[in-house]
Amino acid sequence: MARNVIDVRVSRRVLWIGGDAYPLQHIARARQLVWWPPKRSRTIIRFVRQVVGLLFAVSFLSAVTHNAADKIQAALPAVLLLIGFLFLLYRLVTRLRLKALYKLVIETSNAATTAVVSHNEWQITNLIQMIMEAIDNPQAEFAFQVENLHVGDKITQYGDHNTGKRVGL
Repeated sequence: MARNVIDVRVSRRVLWIGGDAYPLQHIARARQLVWWPPKRSRTIIRFVRQVVGLLFAVSFLSAVTHNAADKIQAALPAVLLLIGFLFLLYRLVTRLRLKALYKLVIETSNAATTAVVSHNEWQITNLIQMIMEAIDNPQAEFAFQVENLHVGDKITQYGDHNTGKRVGL
């Protein structure tokens, strides 16, 4: 998940979010969507299943290397068990610490676009109110900065040439 600060402003009846421009007269609706992380119970059950699978895999490896004369080869299953368990524990902790994401979705007559993603619900709510006030008031102008989160892969493409993919959450 990449974080960056973007400028959000309304100037001369155009909403600017970073480098994207949305003419206010073409905005049909601005709304907030919420993404909730998976439930804790489901995350913990998944962790337990993965640990049980790890135990089965390591016990199989241990049975295969049981008669090994080399001490390093005999200790391999215990080392793999420890490394695997620490990795699974790290993933459990990071998933349990996930917070809800709030998305600003701008809908035009053409399509709906997620313009801003944030952990701050109040920021998205205030942004929606300010956009709606700017649509009603032709003289309205505002500018501020928002911390935006980018979730998922970021693919850069120009024309029919894919110039790169940056893997994300």
